[in-house]
Amino acid sequence: MPKLYLKHEGVTLNTYDLGLNKTTIGRKSDNNIQLNDAVASSHHAVVIVTPNEYMEEQFDARLEDLGSTNGTQVNGCLVKSVELRNGDDIQIGSHHFIYENDESAGMESTAIYLPDED
Repeated sequence: MPKLYLKHEGVTLNTYDLGLNKTTIGRKSDNNIQLNDAVASSHHAVVIVTPNEYMEEQFDARLEDLGSTNGTQVNGCLVKSVELRNGDDIQIGSHHFIYENDESAGMESTAIYLPDED
């Protein structure tokens, strides 16, 4: 199952398991991941994990900014919605997370071409 690692200067401060469905991130206590950060919005972002459509026991994760005031960055780029890849660096306020999907760690890079559906 995918995970987020909260990092500071290369040190892992916390690990969050991302279950199927939604994991909310923000300043308010009703978020799954609560951030004590004035720069983070009350409900800043959400990570949505779903089973991969083509590969059994594989998962896809999408990060969506929830209209935050200061934005969400992935690998240094401001994003509204993005499919997460293993090793992506997510910044919300002063917090840095690394996304890891253990299932994809040992996989080879292979292109799969699917026919267009007419």
